Amino acid sequence: MIALAAQNSWPIFQLDVKSAFLHGYLKEQVFIEQPLGYVKIGSEHKVYRLKKALCGLKQAPRAWYSCIEAYFLKAGFTKCPNEHTLFVKSEDKGKMLIFCLYVDDLTFSGYCNVLFKDFKKSMMDEFEMIDLGMMHYFLGIEVNQIAGGIFICQNTLCRVSLQL
Repeated sequence: MIALAAQNSWPIFQLDVKSAFLHGYLKEQVFIEQPLGYVKIGSEHKVYRLKKALCGLKQAPRAWYSCIEAYFLKAGFTKCPNEHTLFVKSEDKGKMLIFCLYVDDLTFSGYCNVLFKDFKKSMMDEFEMIDLGMMHYFLGIEVNQIAGGIFICQNTLCRVSLQL
């Protein structure tokens, strides 16, 4: 996505979902023991059945992905058949929004400021999010977006230009 944005001189933005794994509903039956401090007197032998995912639960990432995938498909995005974390929304006159999901980080780019604003607003209405603005760091890679192109760097000694 970074290379595509560089080729087309598109800006790349980033959003971070707060407590992403707490948004997913579980399809499987998951039971947990009563946590210390929350044990119901007289029912100490009983367990809780979870309806929603908890952080640290093996099913939490899948539940979160199912939740956000359903939201994006309902919002008119198309999922890439070869990369299941990449979604595209295109409208008339070449307006396009492309976004990638990495756990709880969303990076997006494209051609239409109106689509960007609508996307950010709809995401913040649906999920508690932090707008990180233009991408500066992602997965340990520094991303510098300037008029001359997009430059990525894994440490302070290297600079790779993606401007083509």
